[in-house]
Amino acid sequence: MSDTRADADTIRALEKQRFCAMRDGDVDVLDALYTDEMCYTHSNATRDTKASLLAKIRDQELRCTDVVHEPEDHVVVIGDTAVATGRVIGTVYVNGIAFKQCNRALAVWTRQGGRWRLIAYQSTPIPPVEGGPDQDDRSRRGTP
Repeated sequence: MSDTRADADTIRALEKQRFCAMRDGDVDVLDALYTDEMCYTHSNATRDTKASLLAKIRDQELRCTDVVHEPEDHVVVIGDTAVATGRVIGTVYVNGIAFKQCNRALAVWTRQGGRWRLIAYQSTPIPPVEGGPDQDDRSRRGTP
C-alpha cells in the first residue's frame, strides 16, 4: 500500500520536472515521463500523441520558453492514478507564431511498474469574467 501524501508530493515534483523539460525542450526527460499511450490536448483542442508531441518539441515547432506553470496544491491520488491541476500563463510559439496563454490545466498520472508517468494532459483557456475579476483574473494581472 502506498502513502497518498508521499505520492501527491511525488506528483508535484514530477509536474515541476515536466514543466521545466517542456520549457527547456528536453525531449529525453519528457520521453521518460510520458506513457506510450499519452494523449496531450492543447488549449485549441488539437491533440498530440507522445510521439507527435515529442517530434514537435524536438523540431522546435512547439516552444514553451516564455510560459510560467503555476501548480496548484490540488493533487488527488487514488490507487495508481493521480490528478493534478494548475495554471499555465505566458506565450507559446507554434511554428514561430506567438500565442498568449492563460489556461487551467489538468494532468493525469498513472503508476506503471512502480513509476509515475503522465498519461493525459488537457489545457483549457480561462475566460475573462464578466462583472469583475475573480481569483484567476486577479492572478493573471498580478494583483491581490
